[in-house]
Amino acid sequence: PPPSLESMGIINIISEDMSDDETFENTDAGASLFEKTDTNRLKPGSLVMIKGNPCKVTEASTAKPGKHGSAKVILKGKDIMTQKVYECTFHAGDMVDAPIANRQEYTLLNIDDNTLELLDPNGEVKSDVNLPEEEHLKEVATKIKEIFEEGKKECLVTVLKCMGKEICIEVREGSEV
Repeated sequence: PPPSLESMGIINIISEDMSDDETFENTDAGASLFEKTDTNRLKPGSLVMIKGNPCKVTEASTAKPGKHGSAKVILKGKDIMTQKVYECTFHAGDMVDAPIANRQEYTLLNIDDNTLELLDPNGEVKSDVNLPEEEHLKEVATKIKEIFEEGKKECLVTVLKCMGKEICIEVREGSEV
């Protein structure tokens, strides 16, 4: 009979190398930036990646299968970070990337240069979001400064997190200070 793994010392070598004192760091490999979605399920309001940009679908239509191949899904979408409009065509039934986007409201504590110091609902301070500089958000930046400088009511800002980027997209007055 052929020699066993134990007789060759392989089992012992493996178990000696697997020590219990190794520590593994839990890191985000970026896998949670997207989820897969079926092109047939996309409708206005859906999120989808168009030409590498996270977009909200504004128009969706289908072209019937022709002589050469399957039905097509024709999409028009607006980038949720920059508001630029993109168009693309997918094959019906394809699985495509949909960005995972989260909105979170924070209370503004301070403005340091262009950095916003924010308080989340759990009482944690967050200071890695800047005043929005994008052209389509100039009004939001102005309103943030107005509410904050007036100081009569709390300034509540909504931060959109998508693809590792965070951007302040909305502001509203909260309760009186």
